Amino acid sequence: MSEVTTISAEVRDNLVTAKILRKSGEIPAIVYGQGSETKLIKILEKDLVKILENPSIFSQVIELNENEDATKVILKEVQVNPSNDKPIHVDFQTVSEKTNITINVPLKFTNEEICVGVKQQGGMISHLKNEIELTCNAQNLPEFIEIDMQTIELGSNIMQSQIILPEGVSLSNNILNSQDQPVASVSATRAALDIDDEIATAEGEEEGAEESADAAETSEDSSSDSESKK
Repeated sequence: MSEVTTISAEVRDNLVTAKILRKSGEIPAIVYGQGSETKLIKILEKDLVKILENPSIFSQVIELNENEDATKVILKEVQVNPSNDKPIHVDFQTVSEKTNITINVPLKFTNEEICVGVKQQGGMISHLKNEIELTCNAQNLPEFIEIDMQTIELGSNIMQSQIILPEGVSLSNNILNSQDQPVASVSATRAALDIDDEIATAEGEEEGAEESADAAETSEDSSSDSESKK
């Protein structure tokens, strides 16, 4: 399970507009979940901005502290102002040890610098997906999924079905019911392809030169035969 992040919250008055809250440095939010009543709350903008600095915050369990009560939640959505990218509203979903969730979790690629397909075979790594949709119990939610690139050879892919997942974590039904897709690949570099093209061109020119030489020699032999007959 990933590390728990905390953030303070207060119940908000529905009569106070979101515009007024944002002017005072607060962000309106809601908390909802199966079996629990939807609650209107507010959080400090600076606290939200701080936790959003963590790129994996959407795959972490957050402890929402309201007075003396603590509620475990996950961050479902952050609405932003398109003109300045500042947050304007937040949705939290409550979770518990009994809650099964389907959520996108970041992929972390390791050992790329010693990847066989790169270091020994001159290829390059392409990240085809940066996250993967998983289903798990909230208490087993991983902060990220590690993909080891060390033994991947040139021309090879790592497929979704090949990802090693922690115990209690599985690919979502959306992925399982769809065609398997690669998350990373090792392919030839542009420079290597250019070199291959140059070699092929040089070989073609060499073969052409040999054919021209053979044709010229045949022509000379024919001319000699003609002269002899005369």
